[in-house]
Amino acid sequence: MIDAAVLAGGVDKGDIAAETGVVYRSLLEVGGRPIIRRVLAALRGASEVGKVALVAPQPVQDVVSDEAVDVRVEPGDGANGLGAGKGAGFVDNMARGVEATAPGSEHVLVITGDLPLITPAAINDFVRQSLASRADLSYAIIPKESSERQFPGGRRTYVRLRDGTFTGGNAVVVTRDFVRLQRDLLGRLFSARKSPLQLALILGLRFIIGLLTHGLTLAQIEARARAIIRAPAAAIISTYPELGFDVDKLDDLYLARRFADSFDSRL
Repeated sequence: MIDAAVLAGGVDKGDIAAETGVVYRSLLEVGGRPIIRRVLAALRGASEVGKVALVAPQPVQDVVSDEAVDVRVEPGDGANGLGAGKGAGFVDNMARGVEATAPGSEHVLVITGDLPLITPAAINDFVRQSLASRADLSYAIIPKESSERQFPGGRRTYVRLRDGTFTGGNAVVVTRDFVRLQRDLLGRLFSARKSPLQLALILGLRFIIGLLTHGLTLAQIEARARAIIRAPAAAIISTYPELGFDVDKLDDLYLARRFADSFDSRL
């Protein structure tokens, strides 16, 4: 069992906010509840999760009961979830969440607060696999076939490797020491995620070319990650696509609302 830190400050300034009037994505309603309540309910129902720390601005904190969280954490400037914002702000809020969990918890689950269909089963499976890997950094990836089977019509960003085609999840398991010692590197990687040039400078041009030409394997990616972060890293294959289903677009919100009833029975 490990503790969890929920990052729930993701802000929308586009079509979602214009359509719904809701700025924080974790406050969007799905199945009659704000998404953040759904995420916290899934964490409370997960046998592999102990205490829960919520890193979120006050409007998000206000809709969450004291029973749903153990620790409330004020975010830094420009609070963001895993999928939004500047590198420094993201890493700062991750560090705040990790440090707020129980001191005896070596590994911590870090998950975003905008996963409307997340289930205890998905969380338990990811945590168990991550701990079994003995990595300092474990990142969830979901096979394309699993995602499209569960969410037909959904649009996600995929990367094709020699082992298969995957989309990224919205959860990591990290050690406290890794977050403390590698804050600068984490910030650089996060800031560079959408810049091929910056990524090439960090990862190496040959690696980027291999990624673009679909010539890499998961083992090669893990090896490169270990070399960069100087610590064990693992890509955890999850067949629970709800772990990577966040709300970035209006279509995501409509799809989540369509599937909400079937997922509610799993909470």
